[in-house]
Amino acid sequence: MPWVTIRTGVVGTDGLETILREYLCDWSAGCANVAEHVLGAAPDVGLVCAVCPEHAAMSTNRMSDSRAD
Repeated sequence: MPWVTIRTGVVGTDGLETILREYLCDWSAGCANVAEHVLGAAPDVGLVCAVCPEHAAMSTNRMSDSRAD
């Protein structure tokens, strides 16, 4: 899952620049939205799959459709 780092140029009270870091959505079509929902993780190998709210809803719909069979 790719990181996005934004250097704000704003210096905080601690004297350090404020830096924002977010993960991008892991959807296979190259979604550029911020990931907010973790679909799964394999901590022993350091893998995590996280998606944006739009793709999380699509994933939930797919799982409920497959369970209906």
